[in-house]
Amino acid sequence: MWVMLFKKIRKVFFIVIPVVAIGLLGWSLRFETEFFLVQKVPVDIQYKSNVEGSLKLLKSTIEAETKALKGINIWKSDINGLREKLITNDWIKNVEIQRELPQKVYVKVDLEDIVFLYVDSQNRLRPFTQTGKVLKRVPKTSAPLAPLVRNKKILKDKGYRKQIIELFSEVPNIQSLNRNNIAEVDLGNVTGLSVKLINEEAVVYLGTKNISTKGLRVLRVTDYLKSQKQKARVIDASFSKKVLVRPRKRS
Repeated sequence: MWVMLFKKIRKVFFIVIPVVAIGLLGWSLRFETEFFLVQKVPVDIQYKSNVEGSLKLLKSTIEAETKALKGINIWKSDINGLREKLITNDWIKNVEIQRELPQKVYVKVDLEDIVFLYVDSQNRLRPFTQTGKVLKRVPKTSAPLAPLVRNKKILKDKGYRKQIIELFSEVPNIQSLNRNNIAEVDLGNVTGLSVKLINEEAVVYLGTKNISTKGLRVLRVTDYLKSQKQKARVIDASFSKKVLVRPRKRS
């Protein structure tokens, strides 16, 4: 019995020792060989279409930071340090970095969703994110596509900012109310949320409650006006059950 047990132990021993030795050798060589030097750092930038104007500058900024990893041993690459640097950029919402053996570090960046552009009296633009973050000014040539807000309360009044973002998020993003057809947004004390439509050349008042329902009523009105080849100057849907239309005078 003891002889058989000894033979089994010896057999396991002779199998395990070489495997462990090879593993230790590989572990030690991973820091010495050029096989593990980072050659590629692909960057995948996830964004919504409305930030395409700013994408070129953002991409060059991100790639400048990732270049520091090239030529470094993949196991010694400071991916946590890179993540911390990238996340300090106001435009970046989230960063994921993964080592892909033997010579690649993959970087995925999620950009903030831009909901508004604040325009001041000098026509300077500041983006606002869906979460209410205020970003630095951007030149017109690289500004994201988003509705304008001219009310300066959005800069300092966090309550106003939160309310206008929340109400606007309830507006149906379809047909004449799709985001690409909205030029400006405002929030007034009497009429509540208002949006200025580009193609219809109309101002729409939506109030502060049941925005989604009122938005659908507005869509029915704009569809009807289009079918009649008419245009409205104002579409007031701020009331609880009715929509008032002020037609545009024909020239």
